Amino acid sequence: MYYYQSNLEIQQNRQAYESMYDPNHILVQIDKLMDWNSVYQLLEPFYPSTIGRPTIDPLIFVKILMIQYLEGFRSVRFTCKQIQQHATYRWFLGISPTDKVPCHSSVSKFLRHRVDPDVWEALFDHVLQWIQEDGFLSPDTWAADETELKANANKRKRIQVIQTMAVKEEEDVLQLVNEKRQQHGKKPLAPKAEKLATKKMICSTTDPDAGLSVKHDPRGLFAFHDHRIVDTLHNFILDAYVTAATVPGHRILMGRIERVEHRVGYSPEEIVLDAGYYNARLARELEKKGILAYMSYRRFHRKEHPDCRSVKFQQVTDDVYACPFGVKFTYSTSTRSGYHEYKPAVKGSCVGCPAAKGAKDRVFRVSVHQDIYERMRKQRLSMRGKVLRSVRPSTIERSFAESKELHGLRFTRYRGVRQVQIQVWITAMIQNLKKWTKLRSLQQYGLYLTYQMEEKKKRKSSHSS
Repeated sequence: MYYYQSNLEIQQNRQAYESMYDPNHILVQIDKLMDWNSVYQLLEPFYPSTIGRPTIDPLIFVKILMIQYLEGFRSVRFTCKQIQQHATYRWFLGISPTDKVPCHSSVSKFLRHRVDPDVWEALFDHVLQWIQEDGFLSPDTWAADETELKANANKRKRIQVIQTMAVKEEEDVLQLVNEKRQQHGKKPLAPKAEKLATKKMICSTTDPDAGLSVKHDPRGLFAFHDHRIVDTLHNFILDAYVTAATVPGHRILMGRIERVEHRVGYSPEEIVLDAGYYNARLARELEKKGILAYMSYRRFHRKEHPDCRSVKFQQVTDDVYACPFGVKFTYSTSTRSGYHEYKPAVKGSCVGCPAAKGAKDRVFRVSVHQDIYERMRKQRLSMRGKVLRSVRPSTIERSFAESKELHGLRFTRYRGVRQVQIQVWITAMIQNLKKWTKLRSLQQYGLYLTYQMEEKKKRKSSHSS
C-alpha cells in the first residue's frame, strides 16, 4: 500500500537534529529548492493504493540515491552505513533518530525492479525545467561531446558474433554524384537495391550491451559512451544519453538536439564540437537547421607522398586542378563511393615524377561533400570560431571531469544500457542541482547571473566600445 510522510511529520522528525546537522550543507540547500510533490507524482503509479502493507516512503529511496551520487559513494551498502551515523543525511531523509535506515537491498530493488527507468529521465526534465524558469539557461551556444565509461564486465570474457545487417545506398550521395555526371554528359547511376551484409562483432558475455573499445587499451575493453550536451552559459547539462562504445557521436547528435529542443523549447544558435564529430552529413543537417557549428579538424591518414598530398592540389577552374608539380588534372568520372575522380589531361604525365607511386598516373579524388568541408573550414578559422574553440575545455570537458572525479562516473555500477542510463541521469541531475543551488545562493548577495542579466552586460559593453 502506498504510503508517504506528511510535511508535518518530516518537520517534527527534523527538530531532533537542530543542534547536530550542518545548515550550510549542499543537501540542505537542495532540499529548499526541490519540489518533492512532483517527485511523489512520478512515483505514485508504481505502488498499489490500497493493497498490502504500508510501504517505506519512496521519497526516502530517492534521497538515499541522491546522497550516494552526490558524495560519489561506490555502493548503496556503504551509503546506508554513512547515513546511520551522519546527522545531516538523516535530517535530509526526514527520519527520526529512532527510525532505522532502509536496508541497502530495498534501495537496490527499488532502483532496479520497482520503478521504471524513464522516471529518472522525467525527474531530470523536472529539475531542468525549474532551472529554465529561473532564467539560467541560454539559447546561444551549446557544447556536445562523448566520454567513455568502463563497463562492469571482464574484458577477457568475450565471444565473436556474426551480425547480419541491411546495407542501403545513401540517396543524397547518389544524387550529388548523378548531378555531376549529367553535367559532363555521362549516364547517371541507377540506385542499388538494399542488400544484406555480415559483420563480425566481439561481444561481452558479462554485459552484451557494452561495446568493445580500443581507445585506451590495444587489446580492447568493454565500455559505454556518455553522449552529453551542455549549456555554455553556466555549464548545465541539457542531455546525457548512453550507448555502446561502438556508436559514434555524429550519428545520434541530431536526434539528441531534437530531444533537448522538445525539453527546453528551442535549439541553439551555435554548437561546439570536437574532431570526433567532423562529418559532412552532420554538418549539412546542422546547416539546414540554422545552427552554426564549430568542428575541430580531423586529420585522416592517407598513404600519399609528402610532396604530392591532396591538400596541396590547387583548383584552377570548376573541373581543373593542378598538382604541386604543375600537372593539369581534368574531370574523369564520379563513383558510387561519393568521389569525383580527376586524371592528368595528358596520359603518362605522372611517369618519371619523383612523387609517383608506380608507372601509372595518379587519380586525384574530391569528395562530393567538398563544399560543406570548405564552409566548415571557414567557420573554424573565423574570429567567432577561434572564440568557440576556447569554450570546450571550460564547459563540456569540465562537466565530464566533475562526473568522474566527484560522482563516480568513471566506471559503470550496473550492467545493461538501461541501468547505466539511470546512473547517468542521476549523476547529471545532481550536477545540475549543485550548480543551481550555487547560483541561487549568490542572489542573496545581489549577483543575478541569469541569461537576461548577461545579455544586458553584453549590450552595455558593446555600446561603450
